Amino acid sequence: MLRSFISATTTGQGVASRRGFLKTLLAGSAAGAVTLSWRDMLLARSKELQKGGRRMILLWMDGGPSQYDTFNPKPGSEYQGPTQSIHTNVPGIDIGEHWPHTAKVFDKIALLRSMVSNEKDHFRAIKLVRTGYPIKPTIAYPTWGSVVARDRWNPGFDLPAFVRIGKPRIKTRDVNSGVLGPRYESFKIDEPGTLPADVHPAVSPDVLKRRLALAAQLDQQFAARGSVKAATEQREIYDRTSRFVLSPLLDAFNLDQEPAKLRDAYGRNTFGQACLLARRLVETGVSFVEVINGGTLNDQGWDTHKRGFKENPILAGETDSGYATLLTDLANRGLLDNTLVVWMGEFCRTPKYEDNAGGRNHYSEGWLVGLSGGGVKMGQVIGATDKDNIHVIDRPISVPDLFCTFCRVLGMDPHEEYFTDQDQPIKLVEGGEAVEELF
Repeated sequence: MLRSFISATTTGQGVASRRGFLKTLLAGSAAGAVTLSWRDMLLARSKELQKGGRRMILLWMDGGPSQYDTFNPKPGSEYQGPTQSIHTNVPGIDIGEHWPHTAKVFDKIALLRSMVSNEKDHFRAIKLVRTGYPIKPTIAYPTWGSVVARDRWNPGFDLPAFVRIGKPRIKTRDVNSGVLGPRYESFKIDEPGTLPADVHPAVSPDVLKRRLALAAQLDQQFAARGSVKAATEQREIYDRTSRFVLSPLLDAFNLDQEPAKLRDAYGRNTFGQACLLARRLVETGVSFVEVINGGTLNDQGWDTHKRGFKENPILAGETDSGYATLLTDLANRGLLDNTLVVWMGEFCRTPKYEDNAGGRNHYSEGWLVGLSGGGVKMGQVIGATDKDNIHVIDRPISVPDLFCTFCRVLGMDPHEEYFTDQDQPIKLVEGGEAVEELF
């Protein structure tokens, strides 16, 4: 199980060589500086192995949050509803009153208030905003986490490159690795702090290794009969899985190692603890973490069609502490500079609300994206809507623009192409330009 570290070679993502790794450990030991156990040194070294590439945390507000009740309130508008605005710690920037913790860290957020798209249906909008591409029946475009996992792929790293925490509200609207295949699929955790039951081996490591050796022999026989590609893929999955389940880095998923006070600060709810887990994962070297925030209102999430005036404060209350504490915690640990944190949903809500309950329909002009870290200029608002949040009046930003921005932060070329199994070329992003005001 130590082979993946000891055999590490230099890559564009900054993975250290075996010789350099051992030289560092020996030098520290000679100087009397190394007092950690071998296991602890592996954990510490994992950060060095992956530090060359920036990471990304996507906080996905499943269902489409209301701009009026989150980060673009319009006091005095007939469409505003009961949510009042409050000042943030950045002069001139106000947000909804139900985000007091986020207001105190707004100097760590760059807010886009002028996102526009043509998709107002959940299924189509989620596909667009999660992949960067509109739906095309002949191509299953991969979710962005899988694209990043492909770019950051390091077969010597024990943990998955892409981890998803939480469940989508509606499975049929989910987006997976698509044409990139199972290698770049996410490792899914339904509840933070609880690994899937099949992660921990039911047998001892020695027995597991014997079984894997037998499986390897069977795979060789299968390959000898002409199924080399299928056997190779199967072997790779076995190898990765066995390294994962036996790795000391698996402790990154254990939230019990965190101080109770910090866990309280994140919020003792699913979203808050998922944000804490996201921090632990990027700190260990995971390249992309997606946190799905569907709230506790059954499977409704942010899709507040009927009782928005009552439900949006609840949703904000379940999200505010986790979001704010994640940014602060990353900054305090020196991780924010190399970690892009993105807060967004698939669209926003209509200006007109239904009766006095505050339900709003789907709307795709003037939706919001918050970006933090990764070298972006924070503490600013880019773009604007009119006095009623009906139309974007300054700096419209498209979905391809947003994905080009992701590429800019992560050091990826948006014009790079990869190929499907049918040899069809696909660009990382089709069109668009990065939002220059962020840099």
